[in-house]
Amino acid sequence: MENLPQICVDTSDAFITTERFDTETGKRGRSNKLIFGCDKGGKHKSTDSGIQSASKKCGCPFKIRSTPAKDGSGWKTDVKCGLHNHGLPDRLEGHSFIGRLTTDEKQHVVDLTKRYVPPRHILLSFQDRDPENVTRIKQVYKHKSVIQKEIRGPRSEIQHLFKLIEDAGYVYWSRKKDDSEVVRDIFWAHPDSVKLLNIFPIVLVMDSTYKTNKYRQPLFEIVGMTSTELTFVVAFAYMESEQTENFCWVLEKLKELFVKKDLCPQVILTDRDLALMKTIEIVFPRSINLLCRFHINKNVGAKHKQHVVNDLVESAHWKLKQMLGNNIGDMVKCWEAMNNNLRLQLGNIRASFQKSLYEVEHAHISPFYGYLYGSVSRAALRRITEELLRVDYVGPNRQICGCTLRTSYGLPCACELERYALSGIPVPIDVVHVHWRKLTMEVELEVGANDGLEVDMTCVMDELWKRFRSLDVIGKRELKSRVCELAYPTMTPLCPPPEKLKIKGEVKKKGKKPTEYDVYRDPSYHESYIEDVVNVESDGNYGFRVIASLHGYGEDGWPMVRRELGLKIIDKDRSTLYDKLFSNRLSEVRESLMIESFGSQPPEKWLTLSDMGYLIANLYNVVLVCLGNPCMTFFPMRSSHLPNVSIYCIVFVNQNHWVQVNMKEGFPLPPVTLDWKKFRSYTAMSWMLGFAGRLQH
Repeated sequence: MENLPQICVDTSDAFITTERFDTETGKRGRSNKLIFGCDKGGKHKSTDSGIQSASKKCGCPFKIRSTPAKDGSGWKTDVKCGLHNHGLPDRLEGHSFIGRLTTDEKQHVVDLTKRYVPPRHILLSFQDRDPENVTRIKQVYKHKSVIQKEIRGPRSEIQHLFKLIEDAGYVYWSRKKDDSEVVRDIFWAHPDSVKLLNIFPIVLVMDSTYKTNKYRQPLFEIVGMTSTELTFVVAFAYMESEQTENFCWVLEKLKELFVKKDLCPQVILTDRDLALMKTIEIVFPRSINLLCRFHINKNVGAKHKQHVVNDLVESAHWKLKQMLGNNIGDMVKCWEAMNNNLRLQLGNIRASFQKSLYEVEHAHISPFYGYLYGSVSRAALRRITEELLRVDYVGPNRQICGCTLRTSYGLPCACELERYALSGIPVPIDVVHVHWRKLTMEVELEVGANDGLEVDMTCVMDELWKRFRSLDVIGKRELKSRVCELAYPTMTPLCPPPEKLKIKGEVKKKGKKPTEYDVYRDPSYHESYIEDVVNVESDGNYGFRVIASLHGYGEDGWPMVRRELGLKIIDKDRSTLYDKLFSNRLSEVRESLMIESFGSQPPEKWLTLSDMGYLIANLYNVVLVCLGNPCMTFFPMRSSHLPNVSIYCIVFVNQNHWVQVNMKEGFPLPPVTLDWKKFRSYTAMSWMLGFAGRLQH
């Protein structure tokens, strides 16, 4: 005891007792002796690993011995040393023993882990249940690891992945790399997704998502759309790389999901991935390949990345990345996350079908829709209702109508609706494309009699047996192993990639194609025309600062722009136009231009489109182009086309900031706004004629 340091805490009185403690055995013996010590007892063992570490051991001498009593009355305790050579904690947070999980808490971790509740939220739930709980996040992570090991058992990662896929009833294919057992590509589709694909095969969206797993393999996602305008995942595929050969394999497997031989998507939306576009021409030659507007907007945002924190827009692929979280998970964790998200997605789709069948929106109770409600989706009815608003100024004139809703959506456009309204008859159901009339997924997929896609395996099995009997011992062994891979997928010898694969990313040198890949991701449509991005001060006046800069006033000339726009809106010669354009919102638009100080402005004073777009184009007699979500073009509404007119191009970023973009000569213009077509003068029609070659529809 003489070697104790200066700190000395005596706890002997707390443990000295003459009581006897019951136990199942009172038989005396060395094996029944118990020694209790302090967790700070013993000595710290130093290592030369170079890793930062710490130890709570400081050679504490505290010791209690417990042995059975000689008379068999129970156990007795003897305090051998009741001294501690360290201070005692005033709280127990951080103590591994006190913070260990109880049986009930372990089950709570299991239940919440199944629901993908993050560990930090699990820990908070413990503290909500018991404010005195001192469990730390480390214990939660440890038990989650134990759970995962118990669930997986002796199976490898790929074996466990295939077991999960099999148990969930997925359709899937895989192939290995060359002659090795390393997995190359994996393709899978949920059975309900296969149903939806065959019910709604018209439009598919395809894209790759990166950094979703620790192997860095691209995750290829195929998405469709229902009659209720909800997206659904058709299939996923992990690919070795994004070369044409990999895409061909994936799309061939997608082709096998169609139950009818002649069924294929009419339109496939992609980004500017040339390898994927080339593959679509090979596998689906009858499909039309279009650029996805999401990628156009996204790449516009990439040009002013230095000014933007978040992406411009959201999409199904953005939601996928958010769902997968970090990029260090294995394929099993990624699949589980995707499967859970898909289950929620399918539930939403079923609910949307039921709403269209049994709920009628107030705007659709009119007898005009009598043949439609309950028979077509509410999404289709909303589009028809919006189109009906155009009837008053379109009339029966097909040229003015443009018939966009008919050609793009298969729904009656304004000039058609005008005829039904004049005749006083409801909209016939047969003028609505069959896509919008499908309101259930509870159907059996049946192969047509003449499709030639035979599913009976009798002949195949007979031929397999015939071949097996004709082989020698080595041949039989080899054939059996191949059949066993199909019969027992959870016993597959396949293994994941041994190292992080190099995947295609951004091409750093403009115009230079990497030699090791047959893929080069061309910039999306508008991005390829952006030369420079000019930022302005973020003070709530940034939209007006951009316009002032473009008009030659300089960024600080924004008060002049506000004043001139305010005068324009009360111009007697234009008052009738703006009364029609803004309707009962005219005072609100005028009020947004008026400010009380030259400092930062609240959101209601910011420049907003489309309100200010018409004012700016009319006031300065310019073409105003807005890139973002949505992309819009504003022409002057009262003047005629000028050959050398100025084009002001602006972008709304991060949902709260405007920037100026300088475009290359002759860049394509986004679609013109509908209200411009509705309220422009006859002479202003020359603007569309003058830019006909550059307008995108």
